[in-house]
Amino acid sequence: MITDPKLYTEVCSLLASEALFLDEQRFREWLDLYAEDAVYYVPAWQSEDKLTDDPKTQLSLIYIPSRNGLEERIFRIESRDSFASLPLDRTTHLTTNVLLTGGDSEQVEVSANWLVHSVGPRGDATRGGRYRYTLRRIDGVLRIARKVTIMIDEKLEGTVDVYHL
Repeated sequence: MITDPKLYTEVCSLLASEALFLDEQRFREWLDLYAEDAVYYVPAWQSEDKLTDDPKTQLSLIYIPSRNGLEERIFRIESRDSFASLPLDRTTHLTTNVLLTGGDSEQVEVSANWLVHSVGPRGDATRGGRYRYTLRRIDGVLRIARKVTIMIDEKLEGTVDVYHL
């Protein structure tokens, strides 16, 4: 575990910014938090206690292997080309229990818990789980290089998109 208070504050600020930008549908600012080579991955449950771990050969709930893919997703949402996202749900993201689990000030591994409540015409939902981040310093600023979102839900009802997680 890393216990550097300055780095911890910087990491918490980044995670809080990500939550705020999603809740306020400030998707362009949200994208700016991600490195160009960022990976966004939501594995599926393979069994009661095992997640899939290879998005190229196993089922994933979401797998976006680059920031370009995230940009395409946001383009579809903002251009109203995503029928499943019309109208957009309102969300509240809570990120807690943030731990710096490895690395250093240039690249840090982070674990956190999350809860998202969403409200929309297709119903209300509350989902939760764990985040695993790899954050990398680029031009002096921490950016998200990899985000793995683990959902604890056993079954999914309704739409699940990047702003729901």
